[in-house]
Amino acid sequence: MSLRHKTMSGRARISIAPAALLAVLALAGCGTSDSIGSSFSPMKALSGTLNQPKEVDPALFAATPVCPEALVREGTEFMPIFEAGKGGNLDAVRFQAAVQRVARDCEEAPGGGIKVRVGVAGRVLSGKSAATGTVTIPVRVAVTAGDKVLYSRLTTTQATVQAPDYSALFSIVDEGITLSVQESQAVTIYVGLDGKGEVGGKPKKPARVPTKG
Repeated sequence: MSLRHKTMSGRARISIAPAALLAVLALAGCGTSDSIGSSFSPMKALSGTLNQPKEVDPALFAATPVCPEALVREGTEFMPIFEAGKGGNLDAVRFQAAVQRVARDCEEAPGGGIKVRVGVAGRVLSGKSAATGTVTIPVRVAVTAGDKVLYSRLTTTQATVQAPDYSALFSIVDEGITLSVQESQAVTIYVGLDGKGEVGGKPKKPARVPTKG
């Protein structure tokens, strides 16, 4: 999966509503493609008739915000959810949560800088016991510049695992990130599952079958 890297120039806006951001997460591919106009000719490139690249104006670069890259932090892609009191026992894994897709979009923030929205989507699977029920999934979104943490928020969401699929989808959108121009050029956004395996997983009571009488 490739992640979109969007930039903003001048007062151009890049904006996607939260619902649309979730729709982006539902797409199989997150990459973008550029089209070349019909006037392009390989011979022009070979003959050197195209304009030569210009040097980037340092002042313009310093004033241009960048939509930061969003990545899944290594080691937080998966999270086992154990039976209560049996954390670490692989035979007691009721569910397994996994991050599958990450997306983000940026828009100009009031007063300067950018506002970033981050969407995270994934799936929960039953363990070997084929457990069903409502599962709470903790998703953390963090913004770092080197060793400095500029933003960190834990968001929980729920997914209900049912037969016959014994799996369920989950997603969250974090809209709380605002960065200055300078911060946007230096940070990375990390997402991941942040739990110790003791959250969620409440057993679902079986439906009662009415008796004839």
